[in-house]
Amino acid sequence: MLNINDYCTSQSIWNGIFNYVCNHHKNYRDILTDSFTDDELLKMIRKNARKIFSDKEYDTFRKAIAAVKKGTLRSMKKENLYRLCYALRLESDTQAQDLFLNYLHCNELSARSLDEFIMITALKLQLSWEETCEIRRTYENNINSQPNSPMDLEEGQTAEVYYRVIEEKIHTREDLLAFLDTPENMSFFAKTRNTQYLALFDDVELEVMYNASQEQVIKLMTNYGNSEKETMQEYYFSLFGLQGYDSEDSLSEKEIASLSEKFENVFMTYDNFCLLVQRKRPVDISSGVFMLNLLKKLLTDDSDMEHDFYVNFLDPEEFVEVCNDILIYFGLPILNTDCDSFDRLLLDAYHETLDESPSLSNSEFQKLYLANLRNYLRLIAAA
Repeated sequence: MLNINDYCTSQSIWNGIFNYVCNHHKNYRDILTDSFTDDELLKMIRKNARKIFSDKEYDTFRKAIAAVKKGTLRSMKKENLYRLCYALRLESDTQAQDLFLNYLHCNELSARSLDEFIMITALKLQLSWEETCEIRRTYENNINSQPNSPMDLEEGQTAEVYYRVIEEKIHTREDLLAFLDTPENMSFFAKTRNTQYLALFDDVELEVMYNASQEQVIKLMTNYGNSEKETMQEYYFSLFGLQGYDSEDSLSEKEIASLSEKFENVFMTYDNFCLLVQRKRPVDISSGVFMLNLLKKLLTDDSDMEHDFYVNFLDPEEFVEVCNDILIYFGLPILNTDCDSFDRLLLDAYHETLDESPSLSNSEFQKLYLANLRNYLRLIAAA
């Protein structure tokens, strides 16, 4: 039996920062010994930051990174995460993506966001922090006036812009400014991204978008080979209740609301879910929300073995590898037990189920695992 108290407290990203520097130690040998301590790492980050940031920025960043190291702050605001990239002396956008996805449990920087587009390009060009901030200030009005979501609901556009524009066309600061000064280029940018939105809702045909009328707002259309309509409330319980709406085993709305306070980046109230569906809530879809859906959608039948979503639940290495491959594909962070309490619950419940029931069939194991996970979530909701 798992101790639910182990999952009720958010974890700090400090372990992720420490592990990143450990795994890339060759880049820090001029300042850190092979057996550096937490205090020595904090000192290095502060020393680097002191050289880069203004007094006011440094003071803000210094307090945040100290709180993360102490464990009183789980993560940092996006601005301080940007600063962290420079304080760690990252030399490219790919290094930043590695840090975000594989160590800090953050979504990757997205070229769909104008601010993040500038950050990606600045890291690629190795612009100084001062230059980067100057460019961001110049286009601050454009950044603030982005729509919540893209007008076109197509996947792959962001990747295309990254390779076609950032990789192929922008080689200097002047190239970047020329691109940003072309008005028609601004229509691409938005506060939220299509890829993760469409990945989460790939099992429904969305009837309603962010500009729907109030009468239309209540319907989603399932795409399971038929055209039966499903209300957003039914879909909400299917997603966050880990079971169908009519099932007695589904988590209740009260339990989901309680979980939204304990895993605030995963669970949400029904009202917030409606805003998310309509693209009226400009927040990223988290890996935790995506995992709730993925665990039910992973294929277990032998006839699906060639499908990307097939997994042998009885093979823990394959299970984690398949989940991480899918998460990375959609620009989401990999499972990280050091930084995320919900990920730790997912994997601890999985391993406990495997230890107790190693002889079940693949599909039977999936059902039992979800039932055990739901039971633990119910206990955490009541705690």
